[in-house]
Amino acid sequence: MAQSLSEGEVFNYTTTGAVANGQLLVINRMVGVALNSATGSGKKIAIALEGVFSVAAVATGAKTAGNRVFYRTTGSQFKAAFASGVATGGKHTIGTVWETATAASTTCKVKLIGGPMGVLA
Repeated sequence: MAQSLSEGEVFNYTTTGAVANGQLLVINRMVGVALNSATGSGKKIAIALEGVFSVAAVATGAKTAGNRVFYRTTGSQFKAAFASGVATGGKHTIGTVWETATAASTTCKVKLIGGPMGVLA
């Protein structure tokens, strides 16, 4: 019989290196935001898998509310449009732009998808 263990909004993660509070993380096909910091590997921290967060953004291209947001493999910034620098082998959707921001913005409010990242070919 199934038993409810958690709402599933927060994931307990064992770090593999240093993590900053608020850092965007990809763990296998889950994306989340670190709710704690860690100085090295083997530390337990909480990762939010759902919600709206202000995250680092690439300062190119408009970030329009409702548009999909894609994870960027270089750094921990996201890319808000199909372009070079988006994860190779497909575009990994992490959520949607929650509030429109200018092209020059280096942060953006993003609603996380709360589940496995979808991959667009």
